[in-house]
Amino acid sequence: MGEAPDHSDRINDLYDSGRFADLRSYCDGMLAADPRDMAALQNASLACLNLGSFEDALGYCERVLDDQPGDTYALKNKVYALENLRRYGEVLRCCDTLLAAEPGDTWTLNSAGLALAELDRHAEAIERFEQSLGRDPRNATALMNMALSLGRLGRTRESISCYDRALRADPALREAAAARADAYRSLGMEDEAFLAAQGVLDLDMARIIADARANNCSVFHQFCLDEMNTYGDGDPHTGNPFRSDGK
Repeated sequence: MGEAPDHSDRINDLYDSGRFADLRSYCDGMLAADPRDMAALQNASLACLNLGSFEDALGYCERVLDDQPGDTYALKNKVYALENLRRYGEVLRCCDTLLAAEPGDTWTLNSAGLALAELDRHAEAIERFEQSLGRDPRNATALMNMALSLGRLGRTRESISCYDRALRADPALREAAAARADAYRSLGMEDEAFLAAQGVLDLDMARIIADARANNCSVFHQFCLDEMNTYGDGDPHTGNPFRSDGK
């Protein structure tokens, strides 16, 4: 008997070139020869996810899981498909299976937290995000999602702190700066809202406000003065849009 063909190069080429419809067709050809080919099932599900064919992706995942109920790759693909189908109760069941095998997996903890938040179970969602942050304190995804859940519960000050931490982890998170500004504005703190919208972090904010009072000027003028002193004649927008150095 001849050796079984090695399909990995062709699969990698199709995936790397973004030819996901061709990748699915190629995997279906492999499955015609062997309906239980795990590589074909996994890559077919991946192709469907990239094509937005989420129900079809689930079908391939289920065929893997029928043979291998704890397969991590298939379970994570299934979570992604279910999230896109907004079937969050099923997402949680998949996450429970994944966490039973690997309790500290941050991807799964974040996915579970997101599903709980979508189900309006924000207190439970925060517990999951806190568990994730216990493993990776600078996980910007967990920080952003936790901030959103804290805001939904009316814990605005805590949500502001989470947004601040997210910006420290990833200064390019413009959505964190905007959400933090909105949170300050909801508390009637307009000066802080203005500074937050510029990406000024909590470490710098109190100093700028205190300097404005000492110089008998508006916070806006103090911020502009600080920018001028920092950048001189340079363009402050040519580099990092947010200041995170604490200076």
